[in-house]
Amino acid sequence: MRPLEGVRVLDFTRVLSGPHATRMLCDLGADVIKVEQPSGDLTRFSSPRINSNATYFIQQNVGKRNISLDLTKPEAVALVTQLVDKCDVVIENFRPGVMKRMKLDQTTLRAKNSRLVYASITGYGNTGPWVDRRAYAPVVNAEMGLTKRQGDARGGAYANDPFSHGDVYTAVECAAAILAALFQRERTGEGQYIDLSMAQTLLYVNEHAHDALWDKPVSPDSIRSFRPEDYPVLTTGDGVTSVVSGHPAERGTFDFFVAAMKTPHLLDDPRFRTVETRLANLDALMQLIEDWAQTIATVDELEAELAKHKLAMGQLRSVSEVAQTDWAKQRNAFIEISDRGDGKIKLPNSPWIFSGSDTSTRGVAKYRGEDNQEVFSELLGLSEQQIQDLYRREILSQRLPNK
Repeated sequence: MRPLEGVRVLDFTRVLSGPHATRMLCDLGADVIKVEQPSGDLTRFSSPRINSNATYFIQQNVGKRNISLDLTKPEAVALVTQLVDKCDVVIENFRPGVMKRMKLDQTTLRAKNSRLVYASITGYGNTGPWVDRRAYAPVVNAEMGLTKRQGDARGGAYANDPFSHGDVYTAVECAAAILAALFQRERTGEGQYIDLSMAQTLLYVNEHAHDALWDKPVSPDSIRSFRPEDYPVLTTGDGVTSVVSGHPAERGTFDFFVAAMKTPHLLDDPRFRTVETRLANLDALMQLIEDWAQTIATVDELEAELAKHKLAMGQLRSVSEVAQTDWAKQRNAFIEISDRGDGKIKLPNSPWIFSGSDTSTRGVAKYRGEDNQEVFSELLGLSEQQIQDLYRREILSQRLPNK
């Protein structure tokens, strides 16, 4: 049994922030019904593709049921409103005001179903002076200090990060909030509205925000907020590159590096006697560490030597290289699912291992509107003739692969 079996989610989200949150709920056992407009989720048009499905779309939407309606039509909105009575959670990530214009806003739906947990993801929130700004993860990354900190760490070389942190962090925070609201509902019998912004999420998860907000003096003999951007990147004799966790100028950590390199004379080197002098001569210190690593024959030998002196390190790997490791295989870190043809595609598996529940990724990614018949007959009791009439009037929509 999965932890969220019996929970039903109506998912109006697109692209990444909402779909990743609902994939989490799906893997945990919820019945997630994705609602798509006839235009389709933007990620359906990305590549690579297999059997008329984009792998980007598959990764975020595997296991969900799929219905497709033209929500510009009042009849489609009426159908969805009826579905809400059968659901525990509604989640959407439209721009502020879109759901209200369709009469699917939280006030309207929660008036019909007081037990409903309604989660809304936006760029800057559903209130405030930035409510109408368009927002995607790269924009919010820049606005909330992430892009600047990354560029500052690289000498002012500012560039957009390839990962959509604003989306995926917000997805995780949203799923956690939904679970908390469901738990509270067990005690009170009442659902509630969750207004979650990508912008505030990025501030919340920024472990260096405290330092950026600090406006008082700081001891010169200290490392501000650990400064992980300064951690050594080392290459051993076998050509393998690794990252070591630990600032070599920090008190204590410097001694670990000295012990690992077997260079006790550095403790008395005037360039390296204090944190302040080590920071002033960080390039020289890094060069000594990098040169030492080159003398180590293999990456395994380097890890063993560093581990003796309380230093952790990790090899620089691609995701495909990770998938080939014994660790990934033994932990089931990846899973193969049907490609909706004769083959399989590999995806990252869900990360949770429960002692008494199955929480691994399951199912397939559905085509747009593939489950119209199943959902509307099962939940609303519509006959096949009624459903065909809805197709005829273009209230329901469907896009299946060509035979």
